[in-house]
Amino acid sequence: MDLASIELSSEALIGSLLALCALFVFCRSLLIEDVICMTGKTKHGWKSIKILNRACYCNICEILLAPSSGVFCDCCGICSHTPCTKKAEKQFKCKEKWVRNTRSIRHLWIKGNLPSIAACSACSEDIEEVGLSGWRCAWCQRCYHNNCYKRIDIKGECDFGEFRDMIFPPYCIVAARTRESVRLHLAGIKPPNIENWEPLIVIANTQSGSKSGADVLSLLRGYLHPLQVMELGSRGPQDAMQWAAKASPRSCRILVAGGDGTIGWVLNTIYTLNIKPVPAVAIMPLGTGNDLSRVLGWGSEPPSILDPVEILNNIRKARSINLDRFDVQIEKLHYRLPIQRHPIKTVHVYSYVSIGVDALVTYNFHKTRESCFYLLSNRIFNKLIYFGFGTQQIVQRDCEGLEQKLEMYLDNKLIKLPELQSIVFLNIDSWGAGCKLCELSNADELPRIHNCIWDGVVEVFGIVSSFHIAQLQVGISKPVRLGQAKHVKLVIKSTCPMQADGEPWIQQPAEIRLQSRSQARMLKFSNN
Repeated sequence: MDLASIELSSEALIGSLLALCALFVFCRSLLIEDVICMTGKTKHGWKSIKILNRACYCNICEILLAPSSGVFCDCCGICSHTPCTKKAEKQFKCKEKWVRNTRSIRHLWIKGNLPSIAACSACSEDIEEVGLSGWRCAWCQRCYHNNCYKRIDIKGECDFGEFRDMIFPPYCIVAARTRESVRLHLAGIKPPNIENWEPLIVIANTQSGSKSGADVLSLLRGYLHPLQVMELGSRGPQDAMQWAAKASPRSCRILVAGGDGTIGWVLNTIYTLNIKPVPAVAIMPLGTGNDLSRVLGWGSEPPSILDPVEILNNIRKARSINLDRFDVQIEKLHYRLPIQRHPIKTVHVYSYVSIGVDALVTYNFHKTRESCFYLLSNRIFNKLIYFGFGTQQIVQRDCEGLEQKLEMYLDNKLIKLPELQSIVFLNIDSWGAGCKLCELSNADELPRIHNCIWDGVVEVFGIVSSFHIAQLQVGISKPVRLGQAKHVKLVIKSTCPMQADGEPWIQQPAEIRLQSRSQARMLKFSNN
């Protein structure tokens, strides 16, 4: 064998070894991608006391805190001046994230800084002591006067209080360490002996709407296990869903704080990971439209004052219902002879799909929000941007003649379309930030449409123009009723803007099929 052959053989061997190493690393990543990094056992999480909206005192020097300089631990609730946090870290323990070889946990008592309206759990009288006085358990939230506190068993076992059925107790969490990391990971959950235990997982998109998702997280960490309250990260809801998967066979509840796009992301992840039992999803509306939240009784916007007790009580009162999940199957077409078809892409939809001018306005808004010049995130400001793009389309009419760009089949029947600039396919009766197209259509027409979110049927409406959208939103016009169907087929002949649950894109020529395939589990709230 000559020298050149030997060199080639060596290069081939090295290449093979590198490929095997890459394959090994990839396989290991697949094996550990379902574990979640866990933070330190007793580390405090400091946030500004402005979130609490009440007077607070430093647990170190017992001086009244100014909102600009005061911080509190959003896990256990101790308060401190910023310079005093190092002393607080050494002097006070935070909530333990996990404990071994035990089936119980003791109270974690915090002095002072009680909720604005707190009643003593011993004598039932209101606690109105001034300064750093009174005591509260960071787990069960029981509060006591100073004198009543001296008469109770302060070292007793904690039962986690009123919201025990929503909490992951630290002793039910199984932690493990992988070879790839010195940090601990969530390896499993042992269901605790708590009656009707159906834990709550909180996921917040801190970029939605007015960016108040961070406040929701901070307030709920104090009432739940800190690790079950998490921000929507770069991996999306996948990490949060592992808590639900590992709690099986018990079912979980999930609170999603965000807009319609965030909710759809969570519901899609539950479906993709095939989590059983299927978690029931509640909503804290933080987006701009919040159409699904409106229909399910959670409102059009978050409350002006975030009360964690009220949030948790509302979730407990909510009832579980089913929501249709529609598959939008997109098969791209190239109009050459013969016509070429590309592989099918599937998008899951829960609220609505539309094609035309409303999707174009949404697309322009999203492009603006992604711009580096977009510095102000506010619901009112966002709506003004929407209004600006909608007004622009009154003049430009980029989607005029939409009926000539596509063919629509409802349950295999070709529908002759009038002059339109948009077509909307509704699963819920809320579109465009609260516009109820079914209700508006029922005003004078017969037969009436009874919208149902679990019947596998979509209602189909036409929109004449951007100005028509504005008329619908103030209730002085009606949409063009095009029909109902369980199966929709669209043949798009030229480029058109589309959106699904508020997520827009520009669609090239394609054949699109819309049909209900499965259902999600939601929580519907009613004040009655």
